[in-house]
Amino acid sequence: MLKKRQRKRVRSKRQMEHATWNMKHRTSSFKFQASCFKLLTSCLLLLFSVSCAQAKETAATKRGDPERGKAIYEKYCFYCHGRTGKGDGAVSIAISPHPADFISDKKRMAKSDAELFKSISEGIYRDTGGEEMAMPRWKDILTEQERWDVLMYIRELSRGKRHEAR
Repeated sequence: MLKKRQRKRVRSKRQMEHATWNMKHRTSSFKFQASCFKLLTSCLLLLFSVSCAQAKETAATKRGDPERGKAIYEKYCFYCHGRTGKGDGAVSIAISPHPADFISDKKRMAKSDAELFKSISEGIYRDTGGEEMAMPRWKDILTEQERWDVLMYIRELSRGKRHEAR
């Protein structure tokens, strides 16, 4: 009977050793899995943030084509804003508020693309006269892409890249 108890103790001791080893192994395995998960998560977040930054940059650069915008500007906009964007077009004298000067008006050109796009799309109302428009709602005349093209051309004018007058 004594031997039987000793066997039970031996089994229990072995089981304890096995359980201890198993617990250590599981803990280290869990720590390894947790560190792998953290590393994978960090890599995915980094990749996501880089791709978002590239998407924003790409969207901003591909939003409009200044070359197409130049043709549209010369067809519709230069009568008021002038060929070089100084707000000195042929009909600018009769308009209130005076047409925007894309070259000198740094405050206006500091606005975001979304704000300027909205102004182009919705138009500008007169200072006096209530609902009369000083600049038409170009969304009624131009497509969205054409409005973005014009905006990109105006941005180039404001940066001084397009001052060649014909």
